[in-house]
Amino acid sequence: MANSRKVHRTPRYDRLLGAAGLLLCLILLIFGISRCVRNTKENESAQDSDNIVENITITNETASAGAEKNYPKISVETSKIYSGHLILVNQAFPCRIDDDAVAAGNSSDIQFITIKNILDAKNTGVKPYTAADWEVGLDRVAALAMDSWFEAFYQETRIHDLRMISGYKPECDDHDFETGRTLTVGIFPETGSSYAYKPEGEYAWLAEHAAEYGFILRYPEGKDDYFDDTITDRRTATFRYVGIAAAAYMTKRNICLEEFLQEIRQYSVSNMLVVTSGTKSYGMYYVPADMNSETTSFPVPSNQSSYDISGNNMDGFIVTVYQ
Repeated sequence: MANSRKVHRTPRYDRLLGAAGLLLCLILLIFGISRCVRNTKENESAQDSDNIVENITITNETASAGAEKNYPKISVETSKIYSGHLILVNQAFPCRIDDDAVAAGNSSDIQFITIKNILDAKNTGVKPYTAADWEVGLDRVAALAMDSWFEAFYQETRIHDLRMISGYKPECDDHDFETGRTLTVGIFPETGSSYAYKPEGEYAWLAEHAAEYGFILRYPEGKDDYFDDTITDRRTATFRYVGIAAAAYMTKRNICLEEFLQEIRQYSVSNMLVVTSGTKSYGMYYVPADMNSETTSFPVPSNQSSYDISGNNMDGFIVTVYQ
């Protein structure tokens, strides 16, 4: 009988190493593609943001002496310096809006509307965003601007987990919410924990396009010298409605509301600040209030079809004309 011999096979480590190398290459390839796509989106987002700023121009317009003399004068109650989209409210300048009048619905300063009412009017199955509760709301102009802003974000990204956490609050710790123009945004995914809004990834679109809808980041980084200790801790998620012209100017100049209210003082009806955002132009100027009179009279360019007037809650008015 032939002797049987057991054959010992040597493991083919070269094949194992080859397979491992191939797997590693596949992983690196997938990672590279993913990173490339992510970087492309980030670059596109950054370019969009740059384009928004590039589409904003700032100049000034000087009127001739003859033209200025022909401007008609209007009279405004001096007490109106305490109301409007551009009022500054903090510890030094408290809010003077009548909360009882707002609650009763007969305030001339805040025409309060809840966000739920706006959402309920939408006939779509999927709501583009949500509100924290039935009570959260804003001044009507700010609320409708916010609705357009959030709706545009949804149309751009198809993300519908934005939520307005807070809005108008009388006698709150962060006094800016007393204006009826300040809001806080949260992210509430269908799965997972909720968190305060941060301008990251696709969500960056909201902050990048805020000025187009009249909003600014209320408490931007690097401006702490202008803020008191009442400000919210949700700094990346707190926005303020100031109107498109002022928002475009502040975005272009990278300044906060406090800085804007100082800079606008150098402009008058004879030397208006002109801000162009996209295809629309606005003229803005400051008018000191006549604190010794019940009314303040000042000229408005006669060739302007419409204009807005806001107090600054300190000592005067900011006039915005639509050119």
